[in-house]
Amino acid sequence: MNAGFAQQYPTCGTDQILQQLKAQYPDFQQRMHQGLLNAASGSGELTKSTMYIPVVVHIIHDNGVGNISDQQVLDAIAVLNTDYNRQNVDAAMTRNTPTAPFAPQGGMMDVKFRLAQIDPDGNCTNGILRVNAPGLTYNADDACKFDVNGGSDQWPMDKYINIWIVNSIAGGGTGIILGYAYLPYFPNGENYGILMRHDSFGTIETASFADGRTLTHEMGHLLGLQHIFDAGWNGSSGCHTDDCNQAGDYCCDTPPQQQSYWGCQTALNSCNDVPFNDTYGFDALDQIENYMSYNSCQNMFSIDQVGIMSQNFIDINFMAAMITPANIIATGINNPQILCRSDFDASRTSMCPGDSVLFNDRSFHNPSSWSWSVTPGIQGLDWDFCAGSTSTTQNPAIRFYSSGSYTIALTVSDGANNATEEKTSFITVLPNPQGLPFWEGFESITDLANEPFWTINNSGGNNGFEIEPGAAFTGNQSTHLLNFNQSGSNIDELISSSVDLSSIPSTGTVTLSFRYAYRKRNLSNDEWLKVYISKNCGDDWVQRRTIHGDNLSPFVATSQWTPTFSSDWVTIHMTNITQDYFVENFRFKFRFEGNNGNNFFIDDINIYPGGPSDELVLGITNDMQMSELALFPNPADNEANLRFTLPSAARLSVDVCDLSGKVISQSSINGAAGVNIVIIPLTNLASGVYQLRISDGVGGKVLPLVVR
Repeated sequence: MNAGFAQQYPTCGTDQILQQLKAQYPDFQQRMHQGLLNAASGSGELTKSTMYIPVVVHIIHDNGVGNISDQQVLDAIAVLNTDYNRQNVDAAMTRNTPTAPFAPQGGMMDVKFRLAQIDPDGNCTNGILRVNAPGLTYNADDACKFDVNGGSDQWPMDKYINIWIVNSIAGGGTGIILGYAYLPYFPNGENYGILMRHDSFGTIETASFADGRTLTHEMGHLLGLQHIFDAGWNGSSGCHTDDCNQAGDYCCDTPPQQQSYWGCQTALNSCNDVPFNDTYGFDALDQIENYMSYNSCQNMFSIDQVGIMSQNFIDINFMAAMITPANIIATGINNPQILCRSDFDASRTSMCPGDSVLFNDRSFHNPSSWSWSVTPGIQGLDWDFCAGSTSTTQNPAIRFYSSGSYTIALTVSDGANNATEEKTSFITVLPNPQGLPFWEGFESITDLANEPFWTINNSGGNNGFEIEPGAAFTGNQSTHLLNFNQSGSNIDELISSSVDLSSIPSTGTVTLSFRYAYRKRNLSNDEWLKVYISKNCGDDWVQRRTIHGDNLSPFVATSQWTPTFSSDWVTIHMTNITQDYFVENFRFKFRFEGNNGNNFFIDDINIYPGGPSDELVLGITNDMQMSELALFPNPADNEANLRFTLPSAARLSVDVCDLSGKVISQSSINGAAGVNIVIIPLTNLASGVYQLRISDGVGGKVLPLVVR
């Protein structure tokens, strides 16, 4: 665990986990004590041969961000094996001085960590799983360890060591948490494993910690070790004079350290007391070399620490089962690496016309030739390989020109074995950009999941955004998220295709407006609506609006809720789309982060030049004296009916306009007091979305009109 980040020191989150478990289970500390006591008391009796330990690595990434390579995973496992077998070059730096006689106490565990080659279902694997879950990889916690949340389930802990890799980890206070692990004593369940940041995993590529020893440290916890400073366990200080076999970190050859320290202070002696049964028998200096410290010159486990970890593979049933000959065969970790599967992923799977994508071969094991194919479409017209790539390149770049879905297939060979993987509709090229002004009232959409302009991200696999007939501010439909039945945390996104803002001058302005309707389920709900924008077709997103808690809605509905009144809807006007976003491939998305609240609705999404304007926002009304306004059918074919009620007779103009505001047809009528119905002919209009404007010369109303 290196020092770094200036004052934002890197930390391990395991102590926080221990404190949470201590608060959750009244007998937790006693169970932990007994487990450590058993391991420490048996550590001197071990005569074990080499232990082989199967490992699976779950990579939770954000559309490729944090999706580290196989090589980085292998590098991290190599560091782990080097450190646990005391083959690290800097082992020679362990001090052996009168005040720090630690070199003779350097422990070697005789262990081989190896990636699994057979998964729990008996299928071939390379021991690396990759899951695209943007909502789980930042400020990550145990939620990323479950398929039901959109993450990756633990493989059986009596067969595999599980490691989850994410972009960042929740918590930390003044420090940055690089990782955390659960100890094996109690409780043992679906959370057992290691959670780490990708930039602290290994020593190459994205790893910013050169020694790669965060994994060494966290694996120590997972196999049963405490911090040598014992922070927050038996008190605020790690110093003590108790029997070192039964207190502190339960290791007599690791002198107590008062608290966590960073750096490499060779004269550090934070505790003056000597524990009973201490290996050295005098006040030795702090063992800053120890992997279970935070110091930057780590290079050793002690003999007692190795004894505890090794003894746990005897005493703890699920750990003992993991290293049996039967499990070594079942997980295939000692099998020869023979080609058994073709697989691949891509730097992106959704893009705008003209964009390119890099495909990454993930086949295992050891292919020597590759053959890629793309269907449908014509090479050179709908898609083509970028310069330097061909159909036989291991990791080719391909540019897509035409909108639609593409199936990608990869056949690999090692000269003796062949394997093929085909991913249907793997690449989506979005429609050409829509122009301004833009309006979406969801009136003409029957299935949002199959609507080319919209993409639904439902990472938890529960309820996603869908069309809601009968609930709308304008027209008859909106989009809604059935949040009422989604217990716990969930993240859902509604993502647009591209809108062309390139016509907006650099000194101009543009407004994005929309309506939403929402209720809490109970007063404690703290749910979020976030609005993001992108200037590069979704490669990068910037958050530009956040509404949550009581600001999203202070009202509560304890049963399933649907808006019924115009006052149920809130209109948001966003004018913070700056000139950097006046591009052809502008995109926006709505992200709802639920917490067991009630339903959420969106309607009347508008993008138009200039500042907020009632005349340009479809569905916006003013004080015109008109009620019971309805337009039906909508969508319409040959004609539509406009129904309204007037308090008194009035001369009205009824105009059909395109979305730029140009008048297509115009008529005047003498409205009578009471109910009126106006028939609007549509036979001369092309299919599309129009504005229907009704005005009495003083005020007016604007409705969307969809022509089939």
